[in-house]
Amino acid sequence: MPQDGHDSSRAAWAEYAARLRGIRMDQKLTQERLADRLSYSESAVGHVERLLRKPSEEFTREVEKALGLNGQLLELLPQIYGVLGPRWFREWPKVEGAAHTIRTSEPMLIPGLLQTEDYARHVFLGEPGITEQDVDQAVRIRIHRQTVLTTPARPMYSTLIDEGVLHRPVGGSEVMRGQLRKLLDVLNPPYITVRIIPLKAGLTVGCLGAFEIATLLDGGPDHAYLESAEEGRVTNRAKTVQALIVRWEALSSMAYPVDKSRETIREVMESYE
Repeated sequence: MPQDGHDSSRAAWAEYAARLRGIRMDQKLTQERLADRLSYSESAVGHVERLLRKPSEEFTREVEKALGLNGQLLELLPQIYGVLGPRWFREWPKVEGAAHTIRTSEPMLIPGLLQTEDYARHVFLGEPGITEQDVDQAVRIRIHRQTVLTTPARPMYSTLIDEGVLHRPVGGSEVMRGQLRKLLDVLNPPYITVRIIPLKAGLTVGCLGAFEIATLLDGGPDHAYLESAEEGRVTNRAKTVQALIVRWEALSSMAYPVDKSRETIREVMESYE
């Protein structure tokens, strides 16, 4: 389980510094030569590597571009700044990062890893009593999580989405057009597959709630994440995970193939005017 509070933030910062230093040295760059590629000074690079100054998102994006990286440093920022979300959720992004296969089922919303920023914002705005600050933080968490699908060691990601989700106008027509366009843009078998469970399938076990199943790279036990109205739950209990795998396979048999799903998404997208 992840550490809490300051210890967790410090550990993530130390990992960030170690990665930055290691990649920089692998590319035979001194701190000064790296700084020459940035709008930051040599001392700024040194302060981050010596844990004297936390790296900002702007700094990190410049460093990643200069070093030709693809999220290896950005993925650590949420933990460094303590924006990993509710305590019960904090383990799941780590599971996603260690997975070689992720399977999801979503009966109500577009899956979080495939949401646009606008769509995610309107999802969080629907929470009674939530503040703008809380929404901003929640959106940042969600967008940072999505880097798991663009890293060199990205998992195979397969999601089943109920057709009703496409017709639920979260944020209005413009937001939905952008969201469905993103689904079409990221759909890239076999790495990312999106399949639609048609309305004509009737009431299915998928209506019982959203869930995800992750199979790990290191051969460790499969993990699952289950959502509820109040909070979620992460588990590697074999009986629970196996039951969800069976449920996912049953839903998969009802879903359209990828080509038909793509056609369905495009038709619904064009219906939003």
